Amino acid sequence: MTLRSGHGNGAGVPRVEVLPVDELPAGVPAPPRPVPVRDDAGRFVPGAGTSALAREGARAAQESRQLGRLLGLWEAPEGHAYAPYARLAREWRDDHVAELAATVGGGKVGPGPASVISSAALQMAASRWLSDIGAEQGDAKALLAASKLADSSRQNLLAAHELCAKEALARQSKANGLDRWRRPDPPEGTP
Repeated sequence: MTLRSGHGNGAGVPRVEVLPVDELPAGVPAPPRPVPVRDDAGRFVPGAGTSALAREGARAAQESRQLGRLLGLWEAPEGHAYAPYARLAREWRDDHVAELAATVGGGKVGPGPASVISSAALQMAASRWLSDIGAEQGDAKALLAASKLADSSRQNLLAAHELCAKEALARQSKANGLDRWRRPDPPEGTP
């Protein structure tokens, strides 16, 4: 988010805006995944890598349950006209959260960016639904509403990227600051 001077009718009035794509922070890539050791039969062997992978799996399952609730409590029954769009929203949201965690969030997407991505997924699904209805029925108002929802989804994705990157950088900065306190003091007489 940035503070910009308004233009046009709002000239001179400061406004908070989401950063444009070319100004988004780079964020932090995810750390490498733990590598479990396997025996000759391909079974996991107890060890640090196997334990780390199990912890990561448990954390992912818990986050998946939390994410599921961010799209709302109503589930479209099979056969409902919106059901395929709701399924698309869930799948797309899950893929986008995973991609953001891997490329920007340092392996994690916090609850704030996850909520924003969930809103973007709902907007995208509703946009596609209205677009299909508008195209089928020749309804210009539905097509216009679909376009506005798509634009809102885009803005939410930019905001989620920015927030996720800033959270990852803050976590990294905090971890670096804590490391400084954990290091032993240098021997006396060294700079």
